[in-house]
Amino acid sequence: MKVLIISDIHGNSDALNAVINSCGDWDYLWVLGDLVDYGPEPHVVVDVIKELRPDVIVMGNHDHAVAFNTDCKCAPELHELSEYTRNEISYRLLSRDQITWLSTLPMVYSGLYDNLRVYVVHGSPRNPLYGYLKPTLPLSELRLSLTASIVAVSPKPIDVDLVVTGHTHIPMDIKINSMRVLNPGSVGQPRDGDPRASYMVVDLNNLEVELRRAKYDINKVISKLRSLNLDVRYFVWLEKILTEGGV
Repeated sequence: MKVLIISDIHGNSDALNAVINSCGDWDYLWVLGDLVDYGPEPHVVVDVIKELRPDVIVMGNHDHAVAFNTDCKCAPELHELSEYTRNEISYRLLSRDQITWLSTLPMVYSGLYDNLRVYVVHGSPRNPLYGYLKPTLPLSELRLSLTASIVAVSPKPIDVDLVVTGHTHIPMDIKINSMRVLNPGSVGQPRDGDPRASYMVVDLNNLEVELRRAKYDINKVISKLRSLNLDVRYFVWLEKILTEGGV
């Protein structure tokens, strides 16, 4: 059984469509949050995801910020850009019904898939919306990030077979003891130096993981951003991220 795993679309419907058109058939769709902010078409992305009816979907920190009009608490180097695009793009284009739908998304999914114990979250099990689970962290910090409580006196990693996270925009496939930890990277705003849309296809029968990339017309997305008449400084900032695949 194959799972298409996507995350951090960020209003980039062209990148999302490229993934859908290139990935082939799938049995399950898991969406790891952050549908909105940064990109020119958050309203289109929300509608596409709703139509796809994901088997698993969780809320990202940007979805939460839009839904509840609060701080996204994202990385300091992008916080200003995030706040600007939320006000000048997301709130301009999303309908009230779409924002309400974002507010209903769960923060965590935990359950069985093909006899695998699966834990799906945008950030980390310890901090579902805001935790950054990066492979460069020391093992002790990785294990702490994989605990399900931020206030545990004696934290222990969750007891599952597969943890799937987003948020960092950087693909990851690591093992911690018997646990597989995956991050598909970002569909709409990759930040690992490759500007193509990033996603994963996972075969649950044997846990074979494929990190895939989908090329799309970045200039078309930039043109859509230009049509929104954004402040030049923020437009150039967004253009640079899209074309370079990094902050």
